[in-house]
Amino acid sequence: MPTPKNAIAKARLTGADKKDPQRYRDRKEPRTSGQPVGNPPDYLQANARAVWCELTGALGWLIREDRAAVELASVALGQVREFVKAGEPVPASLMAASNTALGKLGATPADRAKVEMPADENDDKDPWAQFAH
Repeated sequence: MPTPKNAIAKARLTGADKKDPQRYRDRKEPRTSGQPVGNPPDYLQANARAVWCELTGALGWLIREDRAAVELASVALGQVREFVKAGEPVPASLMAASNTALGKLGATPADRAKVEMPADENDDKDPWAQFAH
């Protein structure tokens, strides 16, 4: 079974579009609202709401279309924290689910390393910026 094509946005974030531009020349960017994620849904429990606020504050690239993924990550990590707070062992399946959900958002060190953030407009003033790319 062939590997599915990467989305053009992912190719840009990882730099794959620069490595092999011909591969991505005909790919179209999906339409997005570009709006911020917003506040957590009212039905989330307090622990998941706290995680939602933490994630959306820390991950500045999230947009409105990411709400479902943020919700899953918030619920999973909120449950992990409840187990830890109670001093109980966290089920391996819950740890795996929360790790996967966070990875999909680019919230783990390994997944964040795959994301190339757009150049900051102040990069030309930073003498070390040339070494970051």
